[in-house]
Formats: sequence, structure tokens, C-alpha cells
Amino acid sequence: MTKKADPTIRFVAAVYKVQTLTDNGIRLTLDLPETAIPQMAMLAECQRNSVVLRIEATEAAPVKVVNSHGL
Repeated sequence: MTKKADPTIRFVAAVYKVQTLTDNGIRLTLDLPETAIPQMAMLAECQRNSVVLRIEATEAAPVKVVNSHGL
């Protein structure tokens, strides 16, 4: 029996911006490190296919700062 691929998209990110929209919706902008290109591609694929995601966030261990946004 073959093992199913893990559908979870995992990455460390900093919250860059939180906005309330005119229709009372909420928009979050995350800042991902340069090493998260595969995760970005997977998220882009979700957007293209109108996939709704369930997001669960936990505090990450401190990482070495490599850009101005803490990633």
C-alpha cells in the first residue's frame, strides 16, 4: 500500500498586514522567507482552483533575521 502525500502546506511567516475591508471582510498579508517558493506555488494553485483553506497558526521558534520583516 502506498502512503498518501501529506496535503498540508507548512511554512514560517510573519504577519505583515491586517486589514478590514469595506464589506467587513478581513484580509491578512503574510511575509514568507525566500525559501518558501514551493509553498507559495502551492498556495497560488489553491487560489487558481478556488480552494478554501483551514488555517491554524502557532508561534514559531525564533529564526535568524534575514530581511526587514523578520524572516
